[in-house]
Amino acid sequence: MNRGCVMNIEETNASAQSWSAPNVPPEPPREGFSRRSLFRGGTIAALVASGAVGGIAGSAITAARLAGGPSVAHAGPTVSARLPAQSDTDITALYQAVSGSVVAVQTATAARQRTAPGAVPGSDSVPTGEGTGFIVAGDGTIFTNFHVVSGADRLTVVLFDGTRLEAKVIGTDPGSDLAVLRANIPTDRTGIATLGDSDAVQPGQMAIAIGTPFGLDHTVTAGIISAVGREFGTTPGGRPARGLIQTDAPINPGNSGGPLFNAAGEVIGITTSIESPVRGSVGIGFAVPINRARMVLTQVRAGKPVEHAWLGVSIGTLTPELAATLGLPEEVRSGLALSQVVPSGPAAKAGLRGSASPDGTPRGDVIVAIDGRPVMRVAELSAYLEQKNPGDVVTVTIWRGGDRKEVAVTLQAWPTSSS
Repeated sequence: MNRGCVMNIEETNASAQSWSAPNVPPEPPREGFSRRSLFRGGTIAALVASGAVGGIAGSAITAARLAGGPSVAHAGPTVSARLPAQSDTDITALYQAVSGSVVAVQTATAARQRTAPGAVPGSDSVPTGEGTGFIVAGDGTIFTNFHVVSGADRLTVVLFDGTRLEAKVIGTDPGSDLAVLRANIPTDRTGIATLGDSDAVQPGQMAIAIGTPFGLDHTVTAGIISAVGREFGTTPGGRPARGLIQTDAPINPGNSGGPLFNAAGEVIGITTSIESPVRGSVGIGFAVPINRARMVLTQVRAGKPVEHAWLGVSIGTLTPELAATLGLPEEVRSGLALSQVVPSGPAAKAGLRGSASPDGTPRGDVIVAIDGRPVMRVAELSAYLEQKNPGDVVTVTIWRGGDRKEVAVTLQAWPTSSS
């Protein structure tokens, strides 16, 4: 998908005033900072033999994953704190109970020639990287990140006891950076992760990550939930990565696709990326909510393509000053103002209007609720639409000047190309 094309942009993140979809390539990361996936590229055989630390940007997958993207959208205050010492015993017990469900995911590509750099003697493939996954069903179903397995010709999962098994991809969702694998796992050699409710996650709660940072399998780290509802860069499918869970639990390259647990030992997220000025964790990591992964798994098991609902608008946050300029009633001082409506998109077909001043300030319809739920932030609208499917009809409450209207919008699938 052309990430700089308005045709493929849904609800855009707003700054303090507004933001409209750019028609230029995304700008590079800020000087001194980088948005990093947690996939560990490099030749695994060499890393195992030498103990060398692989670079984060060691693969084309990582480069694509990190290209451009907006800054982190503040969905609320960030919390950071040290866990009390008395929690050590709890973390140990949790690790012993859940670590059997965690696997290392090793990737390889077909060797074009036997003398290819990194080729293992006697093998027809070249190891390319390592991530993490976790088992969610007795039939060997495994969750991981899409960017971990993308481009791989061969996948191997390594169980807690060191058993190595071949795995295959049974479904992917690049738009959420999720992949579903399956391996023939003996039921007596592993555990099955219990999935929690990511909608119930709150800042300040305990967070425990288990993964394969820098090739060190089944490494456990702990921290807290720093924030929820974050936006951070773009997914491999080109969609803004929204609704993420932020944590200060240390996660590093190799943690990609691994579970983020709560204090009850339930998986609440799948670790996917970090923001860091260095090649490892500085306490700002992000995870895909597990409820989103549940939806993906349901569609994969049903044999359906994984699609995301699309409204087809660019929006900015309504300010009191903008509300006055738009001639809205005194009681309407919060909401989402439309700066653009994608031609032939769902919102356009329903009659919603978008416009912007030369400086980009939105001057179109103002959305104040969807299906009766008030919306004041982009994150709230995005989170609600994530629960919907293409073809669903939602009722959008808008103000147009001094008139309040309710408009039925039939959602479409997120575009996969610029056509």
